[in-house]
Amino acid sequence: GVWPSDHRCHQDDPVAHDSIVEAARRLFGYDALRPGQREAIQSVLDGRDTLAVLATGSGKSAIYELAGPLLSGPTVVISPLIALQRDQLSALEAGGELAAVALNSTASARERRAVLGRLSGDGRRPDFVFLAPEQVANPEVLERLAALKPVLLAVDEAHLVSRWGPDFRPDYLRIGAAVAAIGRPVVLALTATAAPPVRDEIVQRLGMHDPAVLVRGFERPNIHLGVHAYFTDEQHKLEVVTNDAVDAARTKGHGIVYGATHKRVEGLATDLADRGLRAAAYHAGLADGARTDVERRFHAGDLDVVVATIAFGMGVDKPDIRWVFHADVSGSVDEYYQEFGRAGRDGEPADAVLYFRTEDLALPRMYAARTGASEASLATLAEALGSGTAPTTLVELEHRPDFSRHGVEATALALADAGALTVDADGVVTVVGDLTEAVATASDQVHARRAIERTRVEAIEAYAEQRGCRWRYVLEYFGEPAAERCGHCDNDDRATANSDQYNGPRPFPRGGRVRHRAFGDGEVIGYVGSRILLEFDNAGYKRLDMDLVLEGGLLEAIDGPGS
Repeated sequence: GVWPSDHRCHQDDPVAHDSIVEAARRLFGYDALRPGQREAIQSVLDGRDTLAVLATGSGKSAIYELAGPLLSGPTVVISPLIALQRDQLSALEAGGELAAVALNSTASARERRAVLGRLSGDGRRPDFVFLAPEQVANPEVLERLAALKPVLLAVDEAHLVSRWGPDFRPDYLRIGAAVAAIGRPVVLALTATAAPPVRDEIVQRLGMHDPAVLVRGFERPNIHLGVHAYFTDEQHKLEVVTNDAVDAARTKGHGIVYGATHKRVEGLATDLADRGLRAAAYHAGLADGARTDVERRFHAGDLDVVVATIAFGMGVDKPDIRWVFHADVSGSVDEYYQEFGRAGRDGEPADAVLYFRTEDLALPRMYAARTGASEASLATLAEALGSGTAPTTLVELEHRPDFSRHGVEATALALADAGALTVDADGVVTVVGDLTEAVATASDQVHARRAIERTRVEAIEAYAEQRGCRWRYVLEYFGEPAAERCGHCDNDDRATANSDQYNGPRPFPRGGRVRHRAFGDGEVIGYVGSRILLEFDNAGYKRLDMDLVLEGGLLEAIDGPGS
């Protein structure tokens, strides 16, 4: 979570006698904070809800590990990464000063009873309670947490609350209601990837009050970015991926290969094993025990490479991953950054390579077209709820033969967004508006979201086809200023970074509001190559040629939203 004590403090860090640094030294034996950590901790200590968007490997967990004890009360941590929970539990209790418990799917009935007892005062009160997301739907857990009176609720991997990608987790949608149910502690949301629209949704879904939003350190200069895009066909691409992975494992060290489907992952893992590598597949179709075994072997150095599905591989966490290869394209720049960010967390050099064919975009485009609830599921749920106001529960609805658990929660969310329902933290659904009108409204909202989701696929396509600096493209996408050249991407290596650069006037400042006659109002993300990158409120991401913008007067500056 923080730099070792023999590492010199970052120039922006406080003096050594700062109370936060003193706590880091006393509790964990460290005395220096990484960029962004201290600001987020101070914000929480000031009693302010905080969204911290910090790069992978920047020590996000240290924020709540230090803020909780300094607030002198229990901290609840919601995280989908069970392996990480186990590691943090051991680390927090190692010094003997802090106590921690965890509730997730791996707990036995006996362990669960013991943890619930600790929450109610049996034995030492825990300083940290780690929960898997599904636990916030359990009324007994919420009741025990309310009695514990936590001072801080930290949400790790907070981007999972957003419906902007295939790794959306419906369980996260109940966290906002759970915050109120346990007494409204300070809310700390943490993520390594969140473009502006995702940040807005995190704040909304978690019910954060006037949050401080901290965005720090997206550039990872130790990671070299590259794209291979010249293949005769799909089989040729897979042969190149396999050959490169074998070479990288033998010359550089441990790595990850990402694939889009279980079949792809299993096939690549088999091919790599046949070539002599210690390789294993990692995806949601495996049993919990099998995934845990893969994690353990990878951490211990008993595996050369893990082949993981794109939406699921975030559970693989190892500091000395030297390379991350994508055999299939991610659905957005957000997801791609999250995935290649597994590399080089120890600060040593690492490679991130995307193997790209235009045909690969078919799958993410299909996912984009299916984002949100279908019109049929909206109508079915509305009919099931009827016109009365008597509450029911998501569990009751899930037992109907025409619904799945994921389908019920996603559809209920859509109707709630349309003003027809409320969904409490324990899953109680109450009709509060006109269901017929809500079905039409929710359907319109889903179609609008799908249109925006398609632009996110276009943004990752633009990354793959980028002739300028790749790191600059990524940083501008996330709203961070960037130099013309990074010096650690394939395009800069070929000295072609300036071949597609626009050197003319830039009349619209980054972050400024603009209006387009067709796309409406939006925000300037930055200038990438000869184009301006914008995020429009109702049309998503667009890249416009600057010469055409200036010649046609396509954009005008406005003062703010709704001007």
